[in-house]
Amino acid sequence: MLRVDRLRPRPTTQCFSPRELPGHDLARFVTSSHDRGDTPATWQCTGSARLNLPAGIVARWAPGGSVVEHLDSDHCRLTLGAWSWAGIAGLLATFDTELTDLHPPELVQACRRLVHRWAAIAGTGHDPAPPP
Repeated sequence: MLRVDRLRPRPTTQCFSPRELPGHDLARFVTSSHDRGDTPATWQCTGSARLNLPAGIVARWAPGGSVVEHLDSDHCRLTLGAWSWAGIAGLLATFDTELTDLHPPELVQACRRLVHRWAAIAGTGHDPAPPP
């Protein structure tokens, strides 16, 4: 077992010049970056939505290969991929918040199909018309 209190720092042979942190706020810099260090994964389907959550919260839980864009202190845009449009809709639903500005139209249609399926499962007695 390795114990942290027994680690000794060892200097590297690599020299570098520190640079100024943009905006002097590390968390904001990381969460407002268009690319969190990941690159958008290559998926069969890729979509995005505006979430009513701060970028820092979404970035913490977003799947690898997704991109979180800081919009303002309470909103961000999440771009992610999956093997199906329903898969993207399901991933977005895990954030349990209001979603707006969904793109592309295929993602919007997948959300409508899921609403229909979930209403039937819930047995609410309200059966929305199936999407076109």
